[in-house]
Amino acid sequence: MSQPGSDGGFALRQLVDELGAQLRAGAERLGDLPQETGERMARELGLVTRAEWDALELRLAQVEHRLKLLERTKPPSL
Repeated sequence: MSQPGSDGGFALRQLVDELGAQLRAGAERLGDLPQETGERMARELGLVTRAEWDALELRLAQVEHRLKLLERTKPPSL
């Protein structure tokens, strides 16, 4: 390991600082992307939108409700 104040420690600190700056700049650029570009990227990553998730939750709740109704009105077994 390098001693505090050595050139290796300084170089490592510079590298960490540069990487942090690049990550912040990249995150800022992502915020500048047009809406459709962000949506396209989300699609390519296989992500769903909030509206799609909400619609799926509603459909699942409807299916569960119908299943409960069917279970209650089950005909007597022979």
